[in-house]
Amino acid sequence: MAVNENVGVEARLAAVETWLVAQKRVFAASDLDWDIAWSDLRLIAVNYVLRRQLEALDATVVLAKTGLGHLAVGFVRPALDELLWLLWVNHLPLQEAQDLLMTMGRSDGLRSLQAQRAHLGDDVMRELWYPAAFLDAQEEQQAPVTEELTRLRQQFRWSGRPLPNARWVAEQSGHKDLYEYLHAAASRALHFSMGEVMRNGWSAPGGRLVTIRPEFREYRTAFVLDQLPVLFLKTTLACGDFLEDAGISQKSDESLQRDVSFAVEALGKFGRVPLVHAHEWNLTPDGPLPLRRSP
Repeated sequence: MAVNENVGVEARLAAVETWLVAQKRVFAASDLDWDIAWSDLRLIAVNYVLRRQLEALDATVVLAKTGLGHLAVGFVRPALDELLWLLWVNHLPLQEAQDLLMTMGRSDGLRSLQAQRAHLGDDVMRELWYPAAFLDAQEEQQAPVTEELTRLRQQFRWSGRPLPNARWVAEQSGHKDLYEYLHAAASRALHFSMGEVMRNGWSAPGGRLVTIRPEFREYRTAFVLDQLPVLFLKTTLACGDFLEDAGISQKSDESLQRDVSFAVEALGKFGRVPLVHAHEWNLTPDGPLPLRRSP
């Protein structure tokens, strides 16, 4: 898990850019055939997830070039969740996966629609082309969808309600260790967390405290540039049996394989980037910093 401290974030960024160009040549996403896609909703999920993860990598590169790469930590949690979910549902029997994903999709859509109606009111919803009769009809679907989720929870015996919690999904996919390492920590980048506030305050004990100092930005940027490529590759492996039907074509020739190998080798030389830096705990190669109080 050691990171090569002699490698700057610029070098890692350049290597990820080279790797990303190669991956876009390997994986090309196209639109799906309607009938095939709706007969197995996992195909839509695979198509969307791989597109989104590549775009997240693009966005990370853009942010890193402007000194804002630390904000891309918010991309790690979605990529992790996508990996865990696809590892699980892609191994379910077709009908079980179809029932689960269809019900989840309907539940998410109904909750969003009802929340918008409650917030805006029917007059504004009508301006947005939603007749009250349509909204009422959709609201009537909430009870049967909730009942179906209850049935599925009993069938799969999942933890959490109404949907499985991430820990349970990780256990089903055999990646509980990855979940324990990344999930909670990456989630702190998406919502208020006092722990995240405190770890962003760096200083020598007794000195002046600076939030989100340059060293912290660079370290978190390096962490994202390390994690997202790995999660993307693991996700493509998890979706291997679905790629062709999901509209994801794979290209391979001698020249491309050479470019991919070169890019992967370049990234590998940098080592992994641990989530928590010793500086956050006032540790140095020579031991803990002495605690001093301001006068």
